[in-house]
Amino acid sequence: MSFNFIVFDQEQFGELKDNSTYFFQNINRIRYQDAKRDQVNYLPLHLRKPFDLQLAIAKIPNDIFLLMQQGIVKPLIIMVTEHWDLFDTFAWVQNDYDLTPDFGDIPYSKMIQHFTNRSIPEENVTWLVPMDSHIEQIDFLRSRGYKIACKFIQFDFFLETLRLTANKYEPNTKTFRKHYSCLLNSTQRNHRYGMVYGLWQNKLLPHGDVSCSPYEELTETKHSNWTDDSITTDQYMTNFTDWHANKDEFVGSLPLVFDNTRNQHWDLINYDEKHIFEKCFLWIASETKKTHDGVYITEKTWKPIAYGNPFCINGDVGSLKYLHKLGFQTFDKFWDESYDNDTSVDKVKKITQIVKDLCSKSLPEIQDMYNQMLPILKHNHEHLKTFTQHDDMLKNL
Repeated sequence: MSFNFIVFDQEQFGELKDNSTYFFQNINRIRYQDAKRDQVNYLPLHLRKPFDLQLAIAKIPNDIFLLMQQGIVKPLIIMVTEHWDLFDTFAWVQNDYDLTPDFGDIPYSKMIQHFTNRSIPEENVTWLVPMDSHIEQIDFLRSRGYKIACKFIQFDFFLETLRLTANKYEPNTKTFRKHYSCLLNSTQRNHRYGMVYGLWQNKLLPHGDVSCSPYEELTETKHSNWTDDSITTDQYMTNFTDWHANKDEFVGSLPLVFDNTRNQHWDLINYDEKHIFEKCFLWIASETKKTHDGVYITEKTWKPIAYGNPFCINGDVGSLKYLHKLGFQTFDKFWDESYDNDTSVDKVKKITQIVKDLCSKSLPEIQDMYNQMLPILKHNHEHLKTFTQHDDMLKNL
């Protein structure tokens, strides 16, 4: 079924402007004055954060609200460039008080109220989200009697972004000069410090291209009233061998600088990092690693697939399993991938051991391993190139 987008200038949002608009450029647009009841008409709201919705709502003309109340126009929340836990189901499973959480206090309920308070039916709201963790969460809450009437459609913005790259890049035979790359000149997180510390402690830095932000004492938490899960960076790092003995020296070695550039994937047209992947064999994807439920895969994992390289994922439990579900292949024939089932600290230790084992090999031996992997790498690259999620998403709207 064909549909229209109502012309709605999100440029007026200023900082709310979102890169996801790129993948919706070709959709037919009409003025709200021309919307008809026998059409399918969406008001697209491109958001990065749930609480941006309140700012977006304030920009919508009352005439469009009237059309949404009548069902002639339907809200379409496009929140695909970040993955937010809308349902906080951990509060039911992990809470410390043996009390029932307030469903009206979860992000989903707070966002929906912006529409239902204006007499827009909940079932008329459609969400585009980047991952599929909402499916299990919705089933969990519905089994407990909660109403969730919105329609959800998955659209992985980062997969689609790197699909563009895969279609521009054809992996040729590579000659590696480094065993691995681990580039973390970005947002500081505990598991990223743990990864770099493991490489540093095992004297593996000379074998790879590594970057890391300056050390900062963080406190990571779900920010929930229902469970106390906060952990500081120092508390986290004490799980690694000789942390307190080595802390000052390690902290003093940071930042580690690779090429003084930040992640370039936001430049959808000109993005090109092939020089990294043609030089280094293994890519260590230190993912965002949410504190909430589910798996979150970003450009950090799609990059090596687009460029035809093997990878390990320092991220959420079940990340490799999620890729398998999508039809991608990984590398259990070459190293131990049981780390996918491990939580943060054990995962970092196992990936460090994989890198240590690889660095014990000569570069000709690494080259031979790469040649053995080529069927997997070519499959993944081709599968990404031809992935149909964009067309599937349009069909489901």
